[in-house]
Amino acid sequence: MKKVGLLGVLVLLSTVVGFAQTTLGVKGGINSAIIGGNAKNAKPRVGVHIGAFASTPISNRVALQPEVLYSQQGYLHKDDTYAFNYLLIPLIFKGTISGGLHAQVGPQFGMLLKATRTKDKTSTDITEDINRYDGGIALGLGYDVGAVQVSARYSLGLSDTRNAAIKGETFPNNVFQFSLGYRLR
Repeated sequence: MKKVGLLGVLVLLSTVVGFAQTTLGVKGGINSAIIGGNAKNAKPRVGVHIGAFASTPISNRVALQPEVLYSQQGYLHKDDTYAFNYLLIPLIFKGTISGGLHAQVGPQFGMLLKATRTKDKTSTDITEDINRYDGGIALGLGYDVGAVQVSARYSLGLSDTRNAAIKGETFPNNVFQFSLGYRLR
């Protein structure tokens, strides 16, 4: 299944790169992730994200910016740290508000790479207990100045992180990201 996901990413990027005005770039930043829904006593886990993007204008005020990101997510609960590492594929629509200021919105898809639970310096692999696929809606604001992009984005999770769902309860990923990006061309 990982091969299918990676093939999809390559096809998407090669299609976007085919447009004449497409710019490519790299980005990275800080995550503040937490589990939402019915979770009780969860606290945010700080992590990083890093990856690449391609930005293609659709009109003079709207652009499509697909991204491929490695993202450290998860949460803290009492003495336990739950670390979820994802390959994220946000499909962001950027709408210019004024000058370089723009709004961001779009779906975000994720594939779990690894999940661990750490307690008292002992780490346990819990990848099989976590849903391999994640989906959400990303909303944010950004500012482009020259080749530099600065953005703040919130991803509201729509899918349950657990494989074994309990009826009426959900535990989605919710992540706030601060990013700094650089357009290469």
